[in-house]
Amino acid sequence: MNLPFKIIKNLIIKSAVISISAALCFCASVLASPSNNSNNNITKNNEKLKQVQLSIKQQREALDKQISKKSNLEDSFKSAELKVAEIAIQLTQTNNQLDDVNDKISKLKQEQHKLNKEKKIQQTLLASMVKIAYLNGKHDYTKLLLNQNEPAQLERLITYYKSINDARVKQLEDIQRVLTRLSEIDQELVQQQIDLLALQKHQKDERQQLALSQKERKSALRQLNKNIKSDQDKLKQLQANQQRLTNAIAAAQSKMAVDPAKLAGLYTLKKLVWPTKGRLKSKFGQRRNGALRWKGVMIDSALGNRVNSIAEGIILYADWLKGFGWVTVIDHGKGYMSLYGHNQALLKRAGDYVEPNEPIALVGQSGGQAEAGLYFEIRYKGKTVNPARWCR
Repeated sequence: MNLPFKIIKNLIIKSAVISISAALCFCASVLASPSNNSNNNITKNNEKLKQVQLSIKQQREALDKQISKKSNLEDSFKSAELKVAEIAIQLTQTNNQLDDVNDKISKLKQEQHKLNKEKKIQQTLLASMVKIAYLNGKHDYTKLLLNQNEPAQLERLITYYKSINDARVKQLEDIQRVLTRLSEIDQELVQQQIDLLALQKHQKDERQQLALSQKERKSALRQLNKNIKSDQDKLKQLQANQQRLTNAIAAAQSKMAVDPAKLAGLYTLKKLVWPTKGRLKSKFGQRRNGALRWKGVMIDSALGNRVNSIAEGIILYADWLKGFGWVTVIDHGKGYMSLYGHNQALLKRAGDYVEPNEPIALVGQSGGQAEAGLYFEIRYKGKTVNPARWCR
């Protein structure tokens, strides 16, 4: 992070104005000099005037160059954080796909285990039927057909043998169904394993890309921080960042397409869960820099941890903002808002409805943070309030 444009520009413009004033005074002295000055003196004065004009031109060029350099550094930093966010989102999607594949494999193996048990039972029953059929002999049924002495008994025996035969057929069909499904599961497992290996390779590539992007971001951040010379500079920058955030929220409210009037707010809610896992590194109201105090809390959390909405609401703002990095602001209705800053990536867009504890972002260090963590605020009617009143 670095000094705002206006401060740098004003400092250099003041310097240029001083030089211009000196030049004007010099010109006035030249014009006021006696008419009997020698030509040599006039020539010397003209040359000095040219030197002053050249100095003014050089200072203007230096100003333009410094502003351009400042802009390029900030663009480079923002671009690096954008790249980190894009790859983090891709990695999250890949991880979700890996979870789905592993879940499918687990379910297929459970089904396979169950069918193998069923197959053993069916094979035992089938073996028993084959044994009974062998012991009875092939000729029993034929002998019964030829024996016409007791028609009623014959009818009962025919019904009995038909039932046995039907049971044998059903048993054969059941075992065939089990064997067919087991074969299908074997094929599905092979395909799922292929998909799993491909996703794991993709995940490894994405992790390498993410590491490179984070390295680029770190380098860009180091360049920006070189221009911060004192605590006073840092204080001015923090104040400018706060004003920038307030302006962004106000602009988002004026453009909001969804009416949050039906939302319940936070007044009646108690014991809400903090938006991410971690300890409170900085608390609401603690001194931050000079007279400036923390308007929210900093939660020390691991890079990539999920950031969840504390309550239902509508995403009011979701974008990159200087000083806060990737920011999400949720309107909870009745004048209540919650803000989540310094994220690695955003999972929701402006206008989206979110449920309580729904993932909305990933913990990061965007906006110039050296370490991973979440900046979290709760606002009521535009003013920040202590989040600890709700979150436990």
